[in-house]
Order: sequence, then C-alpha cells, then structure tokens
Amino acid sequence: MAQPAREILLSTIAEWSKFAAERDKMRKIATDVAMVTRTIIKDDLAIFKSKQIDVECENSEDLKVLGVKINIDPVIEETFPTVKASVSLKCGGAARHIIINPNTSISAGGPPFMFEELKRVVPESFLSNAAEFLRDAFLNVARTGGAAPAK
Repeated sequence: MAQPAREILLSTIAEWSKFAAERDKMRKIATDVAMVTRTIIKDDLAIFKSKQIDVECENSEDLKVLGVKINIDPVIEETFPTVKASVSLKCGGAARHIIINPNTSISAGGPPFMFEELKRVVPESFLSNAAEFLRDAFLNVARTGGAAPAK
C-alpha cells in the first residue's frame, strides 16, 4: 500500500477513535447525571408521599406520580463526528431536558455548571429545576390523568 493511501486510512481511524472516545465519555456523564436526577426526584417524591399523595418512590428506578411513570433517561445523539448528550425527564405531558455541553458543563434551568461540580455538591438551580419538573408533572397528571397533550 502506498504511503499516502495508508496515511488517509490512519487519519480516518484516528478521527473515528476520537469520536468513539467522546461518545463513551458523554454516555457516562449522561448516565451519571440521570442517576443523580433520579435520586433527587425520588427524594422530592418522598415529600409528596409524606402528605399522603399517591406516589411511588421506593427506589430510584421506579418513580410514579398518581400512578403515572416518571421517565428519566440519558439521551445520546451520535452522528459522526458530533456527539450530543442530554437527560430527558418526562411524565404525562410534562417534559424537561438537561443539556450536557461538549465542555461537560450542564445546562438545567439556571446558569450552567460543570459536571465535576455536580459530583461534589448539587447546585441549588439543579434542585429547583427538578422540583419544577415534578410540580409540572404532578399538575399535568392531576388534570389529564397522564395523557400527553394533543399535537
């Protein structure tokens, strides 16, 4: 194989390796952010439960408000050479997205903060955003029984 052809292939492999490493890094961060979010929502639901409101919050994987499941899922959009990561929160017609930026800062309804900060202490704006989502979900389910709004 001629050296120029070999260089083309090796360059392509290097670009792919960089993309794959970025995808794996962003997938891990999104999964970690989703786990933190589930824990926060679980703790918030405990407040509802203490007031005898129909919620399920025994574990972070099975969360429900008035019988409707709360979905908190990492989302990875990967189209070579770009990777976008977020966490989707949905319950009935209520929805929010936590955006994970390429520099690993997190945008969640307040000033962006770094992922490393979230690992040390959860910012107040993140806690407020989770509470606002849960309020929206609760009110939506109470009004509609959990049906998503018509589009």
